[in-house]
Amino acid sequence: MDATIKQDLPPEGGYQKIQYARNPAKTYFRGGRLLAGFILFNGCTTYYYFNHCYPKVLHEMVEKNGARLATLPLLMAERDRAYLKHCRAIRDEEEKLMANVPNWEVGKWKGEQIYKTLDRNDFNDPILCEYYVHAPYMDFWKKAHEAQIQV
Repeated sequence: MDATIKQDLPPEGGYQKIQYARNPAKTYFRGGRLLAGFILFNGCTTYYYFNHCYPKVLHEMVEKNGARLATLPLLMAERDRAYLKHCRAIRDEEEKLMANVPNWEVGKWKGEQIYKTLDRNDFNDPILCEYYVHAPYMDFWKKAHEAQIQV
């Protein structure tokens, strides 16, 4: 058994030369052409947007605004109705709570009207703490500080 050792040698003619010179990338567009292409592309897309897309967007905005304006009186009336209903509930609750107190009249203090200059049929808005008197405290706190809370 004759084992010959073959040494790993370079190929005949030697290895290729190591390339260390800089190979700059090919430039397809220079500054002027690139700027002209950018302006042309933006001009085309602006034309397309304002002639094809924006009229649809504008139409939807007009529809949404019209719907909001149409429903706004209804929503305001419902809000006012809920407000008056809650004021009435507060008044009824006062009547139930003070039923056992002699000579107590709802809406008066010690038998005298609170606001002497107002007519009997005029509605007087309750202050915030009176409006939330039977509500959880956090509801009152949120309403009292909502001007400071900005989301």
